[in-house]
Amino acid sequence: MIAELILCFMVGAAIGAIYFAGLWETVRKLSETNKPFRRVVLSFALRMILLISGFYLVMQGEWERLVAAMIGLILAREFLVRKLGHASNRFIGGISYGNRRH
Repeated sequence: MIAELILCFMVGAAIGAIYFAGLWETVRKLSETNKPFRRVVLSFALRMILLISGFYLVMQGEWERLVAAMIGLILAREFLVRKLGHASNRFIGGISYGNRRH
């Protein structure tokens, strides 16, 4: 049982890493595209398909497995925010965005 939950946690972390890396890449490329709305919608659809189908396959009807995968997803997000957060210290619309280090 514990080994199953650890595996579900790891799969959730992998899904989260792919999901949030895809989001990061979409936002970074928005200024370079001619049709940003299309890019955002397509990226959202693909990421949702990945997320929902991945959780459905991991869950197999047991809520404990879903919870383990969701914890993995949330921790993957936290890891990526901490890792990539310092790279986002840019000026957006004249307002400093990111870690202001007050």
